[in-house]
Amino acid sequence: MEDNWHQQFYRRILLDFHIPEWHDEFLSKFDPEEFADCVAAANARVATVFANTHTGLCNYPTKVGRMHRAWKGRDGLGEMIEACHKRDIHVVVYYCTIYTDWYWDEHPEARIRDADGRGERIVMHSKGKPRRFRTLCPNNEAYRRFVVAQLEEICDGYEFEGMWPGMTFWPSVCYCSSCRERYRREVGGEMPRTIYWQDPVWVGFQRRRQEWLRDFIHLVTSTIKSKKPGATVAHQSGTFARDWQRAGSVEASREMDWLSADLYGNRYFLSFFAKLFLGLSEKLPFELINTWCWPNVFEHTITSSEEELRLNTFGAFANGGAMVFIDAVDPVGTTHRRNYERVAPVYVALKDLEPYAGGQACQDVGIYYSFENNIDIADNGRDVVEAGFAFHMDRPEQRPTSHRSAAMNLATTLSEYHIPFGVVTKKNLSDLSSYQVVVLSEVMLMDPEEGEAFREYVKAGGCILASGRTSLISADGSKHDDFQLSDLLGVSFAGETEEIVTYLRPGPGHKRLFPGFSSSYPITLYDSQVLVQPRSGTVVLARITLPYTDPRGSRYASILTDPPGIDTDNPALVRNHYGEGEAIYSAGIIECWEHSSQRRIQVELIRSLAKRPFYFCCDGPKSVEITMFHQPEYRRYILHFLNSQGQLPNIPVRDLVVELGIADVKPIKIFQASDGKELPDTAEGGTIRVVIPEISDYRMVVLQYKG
Repeated sequence: MEDNWHQQFYRRILLDFHIPEWHDEFLSKFDPEEFADCVAAANARVATVFANTHTGLCNYPTKVGRMHRAWKGRDGLGEMIEACHKRDIHVVVYYCTIYTDWYWDEHPEARIRDADGRGERIVMHSKGKPRRFRTLCPNNEAYRRFVVAQLEEICDGYEFEGMWPGMTFWPSVCYCSSCRERYRREVGGEMPRTIYWQDPVWVGFQRRRQEWLRDFIHLVTSTIKSKKPGATVAHQSGTFARDWQRAGSVEASREMDWLSADLYGNRYFLSFFAKLFLGLSEKLPFELINTWCWPNVFEHTITSSEEELRLNTFGAFANGGAMVFIDAVDPVGTTHRRNYERVAPVYVALKDLEPYAGGQACQDVGIYYSFENNIDIADNGRDVVEAGFAFHMDRPEQRPTSHRSAAMNLATTLSEYHIPFGVVTKKNLSDLSSYQVVVLSEVMLMDPEEGEAFREYVKAGGCILASGRTSLISADGSKHDDFQLSDLLGVSFAGETEEIVTYLRPGPGHKRLFPGFSSSYPITLYDSQVLVQPRSGTVVLARITLPYTDPRGSRYASILTDPPGIDTDNPALVRNHYGEGEAIYSAGIIECWEHSSQRRIQVELIRSLAKRPFYFCCDGPKSVEITMFHQPEYRRYILHFLNSQGQLPNIPVRDLVVELGIADVKPIKIFQASDGKELPDTAEGGTIRVVIPEISDYRMVVLQYKG
C-alpha cells in the first residue's frame, strides 16, 4: 500500500457498526467480502472498519474486553481488513473511546458525572430522547490503562494504514472523583461549578479541561504511533466544531495527523468548518464525513439524492478536503449495494479530479477563530449543570453576537459576496501576513502572544476589523480596565450601553460605506454596544444612536418596534492608522448582521481595508461558492466553483464572469478540468477575466501559467 495514500485518494467510506448483542439475529448476516465488494463498487479507495463500537463490544478476539457474541469466535476485524486489502482498498481502523457502553456497565467508578454527582446515560439527538449513550471519563486511570491495552493488541494483531479514534472529546463537564482528585493535585481546592468567563478560577478550570483532553488524545495517538509509526491517526474532530464544552484547543489539534469529523448543517456551516480544518490540520487533506442518508446520521433508510451526494463531496473537495461517506450496517449485518452504487458516479467524477487536488489556499480575508472565545458571555452566572450534555437537542444555542456565531455569520457574507477568505486560529499567527484583512469578532479573551502578533501584523501593513469587547479580558479571565489592543484599535474602553437594541448612525463623508442608510435612517443592531473614547487621530465613521426608550421598560415610542430616537456622540465605528496598516473597530458586533443590506456594509468595510485586488471577484449568484488554490510546483492555479441552491436539482448558472487579481501571472491556457475545454480569457487593468460557460453543481477550472 502507498505510504502517502491520504494525499492520493479522496474517496472514502466508513461503515458504522454500533449494533448491540441482545438479539440472536444481530450481525448474523454480515459478510466482510460483500462489504469490501460494495466499497469497490462505489469506486472508493479507503474504508474505515470498526475494532469496537459505542456498545463497547469488540469485533476481534480481545483479551482485555469483550467480543460481540455474533462473531462466535471469528475475527471480524481481521476478515474486514483482509477483504479490503485484497481489493487494493486502504484500511483505517476505528476505535471508540469515552462513549463505550460495556465498560460503563462494568465500571461505574469510571462514569462521567455532573456537578450534582449524577452519572446517567445521556441523550444524543435521538427522537423521543431515549437515553442511549454511556460516557466515560478520560481522567479515570483504570479506563486509560484499558484503552492503551486494547490499542496495543489491535496494533500488534493487524496491518492497516490508519486509525480513527472516535469520540475523543468531553461529553459534558465532568465532576467524577478522578477529575476532582486531578484538579486538587494540579490546581488545588474544589472545581468551580458556576460559569463565569471573567473569573480566573472558572477560566482556569476550563483551561484544565482543555489540557486534560489534549493529554488523553496524546495518550491515544502516542500509543498507536509507538506500535505503528507509519500509520496515520485522525481523531474524531467534532471537538473543534462545537462550543467550549467539548474543550477543543489548538494544542489538541497537534496531537493528530489531520482533522476528521462528521458534520451536518447547511453549506455555510460546512464551508466554515472546512476552512477551519484546512488551516488547523497538521497534514492535508482533512476529512469531512457525512452520511448518505438524509438529513444526517440519525436516519437509517431515507437516502440522499445523487445531487445531494455530489454537493457534499465537492463541497469538501473545493475546500481542500477528502470526502468520507458513512454507511450504517443493518442490525442483522446486511449492507445495501444500491447505496454504494448511488455514490459511484460521484466518486468516478472525483477520481478524475484527484490529480488536481491540493495546493496553497488563496485567501485575502482571515476570520480569526479562538477556542478560548468559543463561549457566550451571557452564560455568566449559570450553574454548570444547566449546560447539559454536548448532544442535547434542546441545549441552548449561543447568541448571534457570540464569537462563534458572529464568525460563522461573517463567513456566510464573504461566501455570498465571493470574497476569498479562510479561518485563522492561534496556530496560524505566524502566517497573518498572507491575509490582507484579519477579522476579530468579539475575541474577548486574548493572551500576550496573540496581542503582539496582531500588532506586528498591522504595523507591517496588515489590516484588522475588530468588534465588541475584543482584547478586554486576559486569557486567564482577568478583566482589564482598557483593551489590550487599545493603541492598535485607536479607542479606550468606557463601558457599555444599557439598551439591548441600538443603532449605528453613519457619519458625514462616509456614506459609501453604508449604502441604503443615513444619519436619519441608521442601521439596527439587536445588541448593546461598547462605549469607547477615540484616541487622537482616529476617524469616527459612525456613532451610536439609541431608541427613544430602553426596550426592557414599559414605556415605548412605537408599540411594535424600538425606533431610533436619541443620537449620541459615542463612536460606533472608528478607523485608526497603526504603523503601515489600519484597524477598523466596531463598538457593536456587526458581524452578526444577516440581512443583505447589512451584509453589504460588512463587505464595504472589508473592501475599504484591502490594499490590492482580491485573488478573485465575481458578481455572480450567491448560490455559487468560489475557492482558489495555488500549486507553484505545477505552475497552475485551481479554481473550484460550487453551485448549491436551496432546492435541488440546481438551476444551472451560465456565463459566470470571474476576475482574477493575479496580474503578474502570464496564462498559457485556462481550461475545465473535467473535459479539457479551454476557456477564453482577457487581461486588462491588472486582472485576468474568465467566463465560465455553465455550472450545474460543481466545476473545476485550471489556470496554467508560464514559469
